[in-house]
Amino acid sequence: MNTQTLHRKKAPTRLQRQLLELAAMIAGRDGIASLSLNALAHEAGVSKGGLIHQFPYKQSPIFALFARLLAVMDNAIFALMSGNPLSCGRFTRAYLNYFSALTDNDESRQLMVLSLAMPDEPVLRRCWRDWMLAHLAKGDALNNDRRKMQVRYAADGIWLFTMTKGPIISAEHRQALISGLLAVTLSA
Repeated sequence: MNTQTLHRKKAPTRLQRQLLELAAMIAGRDGIASLSLNALAHEAGVSKGGLIHQFPYKQSPIFALFARLLAVMDNAIFALMSGNPLSCGRFTRAYLNYFSALTDNDESRQLMVLSLAMPDEPVLRRCWRDWMLAHLAKGDALNNDRRKMQVRYAADGIWLFTMTKGPIISAEHRQALISGLLAVTLSA
């Protein structure tokens, strides 16, 4: 990375975006435990003190990366919801479609690394909970019923199963599972 690009004071948004890209690269390559201010400073070619303005706390890069991924998810899920004329269960359907379509790409790997870090990071758990509760508060009553909750949990499982390369199920079996879950989102 070009350190002159990182030191441009007139572009703090661009600087933060570049640092988050580096943080995502470190987390994806070396795991979330390796994402520290020291590792980020080394990768960016700047001093640790130079990062303090952007990331004042030790865990700041992790939380900023998680917030960025939640924003990416938000945009994708909102687009799926916008394209769905049936309002009943719209959020749950979009959530299922989003997670079942994720492939082994950088965004998905970063999300997996951060999701697996949640048990040890109370702030990440709170961010995820708050994100979900905000969506459910905006959704209809059917998004909040037990069966729709089960669909979202199943969507999480399908995605983690795909990302962790667990026991293989056929593409047909996976698609039948997703189709069955989608049918649940259409019922009252």
